[in-house]
Amino acid sequence: MEIRLLEKREKENNREYAYRTVRENIMTLALAPGETLNENELADQMKVSRTPVHEAILMLKEEALAEVYPQSGSKVARLDVERLNEGFFLRLQVEPAVLVQIAGNLSSEQIAAFKENLKYQSEAAKREDGMDELYRLDSEFHHMIYRFSRKETIWRAVRNVCSHYDRVCYLDGKMSHDSAARKEQENRTLYRILLTGQAPDGDLGLFYERHLSAYRRNFGEMLEQYAEYFNI
Repeated sequence: MEIRLLEKREKENNREYAYRTVRENIMTLALAPGETLNENELADQMKVSRTPVHEAILMLKEEALAEVYPQSGSKVARLDVERLNEGFFLRLQVEPAVLVQIAGNLSSEQIAAFKENLKYQSEAAKREDGMDELYRLDSEFHHMIYRFSRKETIWRAVRNVCSHYDRVCYLDGKMSHDSAARKEQENRTLYRILLTGQAPDGDLGLFYERHLSAYRRNFGEMLEQYAEYFNI
């Protein structure tokens, strides 16, 4: 079990660092669905004690990203289709409503933040090894929609409920040759909506449904190719 180590943030304690690192590895499938979470190995790699790793795994259990079995260890939660559908439903209902609160009313600082994010997305999309960075930037882009609308609590709830949806979207990205370019282009469309308040064809709900349901194009193939990742 080899994980990708993140740089520790200033004033971040070991539990927070362990949680952020293990979660990132789960979300990018570096820790695959169904894989055993060996607390001692994780602690050694992150150079922390076992206690913060154990606490981090318990936090991930609350997000349905880890399964903890007394006396027999922990595993990365497999992808659950019901949770996937719940995440899709929540994003589709909530995010367009949040977006319209700031669309057409962005400050110059907010515009600059979105433009900078899109610049980095474009750079990541062109790199063969840029997928993880692109998905991180995509999450940051959508987070800004909630943050600039002063809906941070809702963002945290959405992030929690959508953990299985987000992993399926990442897996779809690994399978789709055009996923990087498509994701960047759709976020540029979102940026234009944020600037003008006008959705393509005048229907924000329809655009968002297409945007959020892109993973469905490959879902049947995904279930066949990665059957061991899913609870069905």
